[in-house]
Amino acid sequence: MLKLSYVITLLSGLGLFNSCAANLVNLPNEKMIISYLQTKDSAYGNYLAGRVAHIRQDYNKASYYYAKSIERGLKNKDLLGKTYIILASLGDVDKSVKYANLARQDGDDNTFIDVINAVYEFQKGNYRLSRNLLNKIDEKTYKNLINPLLNAWSYVGENSYDQAIKELDVLSKSEEMFTVYHLHSGLIAEYFKDNQKAETHYQSIIDNNASDISFRALQLISNFMVRNNKKKEALGLINRFYGSSNIKEMLSSLSNKIKESSKKTPSIINTPQSGVSEVFLEIGLLFKTIPAGYDYAQIYMAFSKYFNPDNDVTKIALAGLFEDRLMYNDANSYYDSINRKSEMYYPAQMKKAQNLSSLEKYDEALVVLKKLLKNNPDNFQILFNLGDISRFNNDQISAIEYYNKAIDSIFYEADKYWPVYYALAISYDKNNEWVKAEEKLSKALKLSNRHPHVLNYLGYSWLKTGIKTDLAVEYIVEAYEKSPNDGFVLDSLGWVYYKTGDYKNAINFLERASELDPQNAVISDHLGDAYWQGGRKNEAIFQWKQALKQKDDYNEINVKKVKSKIKTGLVQNDVLTLENEKTSNLLKNIENITH
Repeated sequence: MLKLSYVITLLSGLGLFNSCAANLVNLPNEKMIISYLQTKDSAYGNYLAGRVAHIRQDYNKASYYYAKSIERGLKNKDLLGKTYIILASLGDVDKSVKYANLARQDGDDNTFIDVINAVYEFQKGNYRLSRNLLNKIDEKTYKNLINPLLNAWSYVGENSYDQAIKELDVLSKSEEMFTVYHLHSGLIAEYFKDNQKAETHYQSIIDNNASDISFRALQLISNFMVRNNKKKEALGLINRFYGSSNIKEMLSSLSNKIKESSKKTPSIINTPQSGVSEVFLEIGLLFKTIPAGYDYAQIYMAFSKYFNPDNDVTKIALAGLFEDRLMYNDANSYYDSINRKSEMYYPAQMKKAQNLSSLEKYDEALVVLKKLLKNNPDNFQILFNLGDISRFNNDQISAIEYYNKAIDSIFYEADKYWPVYYALAISYDKNNEWVKAEEKLSKALKLSNRHPHVLNYLGYSWLKTGIKTDLAVEYIVEAYEKSPNDGFVLDSLGWVYYKTGDYKNAINFLERASELDPQNAVISDHLGDAYWQGGRKNEAIFQWKQALKQKDDYNEINVKKVKSKIKTGLVQNDVLTLENEKTSNLLKNIENITH
């Protein structure tokens, strides 16, 4: 709801982490790890255990061991800072405040200590103290964004409707804060039973955001409508966004919940704490849009969950942060906490399956998706994902079955569906059904407006088998022109030069491919061949040895042949002669451009 440009301006004045954030990535040396292994339950041993856990991004264990090291007498500003920040990022504010205050006594002047104390006091109902702690922070982000919102909800806690609305007035003057102002004004008016004023604010959001309104806002506004005898209007609001939305399952679930609800449906925001939870969620989501704001985002979202543990939107948002950091198990722990009846259950389970696949736990991922499929037998995305995971698990028969079912579920053939035809073609190819693969690749090529991945796959496949070689080269060159920094495309183009006997250019493009994808077995194997033919035999052997250690996603590496090359080298390459002069000129033009 908040605009990115607004937060970038505010971010310049934010001193949330000070020096502590930079310490989150320091690595211990080998001697420290050995010392840790030899040290039992001592202050320094616990500290080292915390550092190891910290590096492994196991923040629960890191905070536990850091706290133990402090209890055993190892106290300094750096350690205390790490401890209260990690605890805050986990939403464990009750413990975080303890170590934050110890740090303050030790001379830590980080303003974030005041934030932790303000959050803690707000939760306890000490609204004036919470407000005073925040208001003394002299930073733009707090003065212009956070404080007005938290102050307003603190006055709600003191049952002062007029003062709460007065605090929000400052936000009404900012165009960037339009939605935030009206949403929280509506929620506060609703809390004080001023339903007419609440409806006015909510309608302002609806009228101003015909095509851009958050799912959370839809939940909150439709909840108000239902409790005010406007179930029909609530359903109409949801239906307005259903047709063009990519979150149809969530909207469908929300729609069903509205149909089953009544005037007695409880309000989502029914305490000052649940109201301020929305504030921190909003701010957290905002900071998530900025790469430098991820640490801030996690802490604000953790505060949101601290104030309202039942907010599934916050859980989804926190899980997303952990996914971005490749912490898939932590993300899935949030997804597992979402109830089956929640509107967020479907996306949570879909993301959980994706994370399990990223961890190469394919069988577990399939179980999750098959459970979803029972209630959604014609769901395109579930079928598509089942196909993908089956393909990754090298079960091409099942992948082909799921991909075809996904295609059958499509009501009309649209450009956006080209990836399923492309994926199906790959499975057909892996299953040694090239005729069918070629047919689906042609379909994907048409629907995707000649996407470079499809061009490259077709071209490289023809080049490998020695058929349609001129057309293969044309396709690969076109793929390169569209995507000149794609490792797979550069590998194919390098291989074209290799096959045509131009080893200098082959090495040039294959080295670039290797830089972009240094762990790719096929690229290493190709580069080894090019080095050998280019007279760089030691480097060739090194690359072939690397190929045997690296990942071969397409099972293209012939291990026996590679081992033979390492022992005896390569025979002279059978140089490919292109029949069409136009095709040869395409390669020359690329050569001239790159040189």
